[in-house]
Amino acid sequence: MATNEEIINYFKPQGLFTTSDIASWFHDTEPDLKASTINWRVYELVKEGVITRVSKGVFKIGDANAYTPILDLKTKKIAKTISKQFPYAEFCIWDSAMTNTFSQHLVSNSFYMVAVEKDAAESVFHSLQERMKNVYYNPTDYVIDNYLYQNDAKPIVVKNLISESPTETVDGIKVPSLEMILVDIFCDKRLFKAFQGNEMVHIYQNVFSQFTINMTKMLRYAARRGKSDEIKQFIEQINVN
Repeated sequence: MATNEEIINYFKPQGLFTTSDIASWFHDTEPDLKASTINWRVYELVKEGVITRVSKGVFKIGDANAYTPILDLKTKKIAKTISKQFPYAEFCIWDSAMTNTFSQHLVSNSFYMVAVEKDAAESVFHSLQERMKNVYYNPTDYVIDNYLYQNDAKPIVVKNLISESPTETVDGIKVPSLEMILVDIFCDKRLFKAFQGNEMVHIYQNVFSQFTINMTKMLRYAARRGKSDEIKQFIEQINVN
């Protein structure tokens, strides 16, 4: 039976590989190996961290490398305000400045994005507007271009949360996963205008090289935004694994 070191040495140069690739490799030395045995070995390899599942039937060498954002005090304050006033509303929040971690140039104009389930979004907006400055609800392109950054206070943008958005929990606060962030900056071009063009290429390449991205999760969310084919084509064009 092959050692973990042999598996790593063979598959690591390939970047991504499939269950079929693994099966073919095992069959070279063990032709009579059953599919059930191969599936069990794949399961064990994932469990031991030798390989990581990045989408259905697709793997890469090594442990999953997850990104965990550091939440600033304002993010926590906004989240606490919403949770207190709307304890049953589903929402997630993030600071667009965190994208600077992956971009080529630092962007000074950042904002807080609050995505709230549609039925509660407008009420959450009014509640935040009463307590904080520079709050906008589904801002139009005109508002984004002319008003968003005309106030000293960092903008807070409230938008409708798309169902089944990929999120995770950090410090008890629901935040978007990297898959959701990558799709959003691709789709909301005016809101994330500082991250378009070569900057977006840089962000995607940096994220894919540093962290484990679940392509199935990402493309499923992109499909809900009507951009699955476009994002898939973009990823193929910029040649990221």
